[in-house]
Amino acid sequence: LGAALAGLIAPATVPAGPEGCGSARASPAAVPSAQELGLPASETATVRLLADGDYLPALLEAIDAAREAIVLSAFFFRTHPAAETPPDRVLAALQEAVRRGVRVRAILEQGEGGEGDHVSRDNAFTARRLREAGIRVCLDDPERTIHAKLVVIDGRVSFVGSHNLTASALQRNREVSVRIDSPALARELLRYLEGACP
Repeated sequence: LGAALAGLIAPATVPAGPEGCGSARASPAAVPSAQELGLPASETATVRLLADGDYLPALLEAIDAAREAIVLSAFFFRTHPAAETPPDRVLAALQEAVRRGVRVRAILEQGEGGEGDHVSRDNAFTARRLREAGIRVCLDDPERTIHAKLVVIDGRVSFVGSHNLTASALQRNREVSVRIDSPALARELLRYLEGACP
């Protein structure tokens, strides 16, 4: 899996901002060969770089297009009972997918649950909301952190990167992920997630 992901993103030139920091969105990455991705020679993967706020609309579009199955893994999925936050938009899209007959499974981080463990508390709250919608939820082993942020849709389209499902990650943070259209890579990611939460 690591070898398959290693060559996904080609270097992009980003103009420097006033402090010498990049200030423009990176252009889509050049598509590497199947061999560079560790995929069968007959397969071509389409890769799209999703920087910062580009992630949410791309994810929602893919969830809305799902017809068979969605599997997601999130370190932090923070929804709110009375707010229309970006993570609540993801939750609503997943609920709608279930109503269309799509099988949805979520794997969320579960820590030791001590005082101040807001990730576990917020994930448990979101897990209840997901289950109420008919979504199968697995909270991982408290002794091993699941930090992978992955979404696999219809065994073909995968999202891999740094975006948590929180308002800050989806609106304000400097985050980067990729959308990859590759059935072979999707299969590898699904195998990986099976090991994280059988």
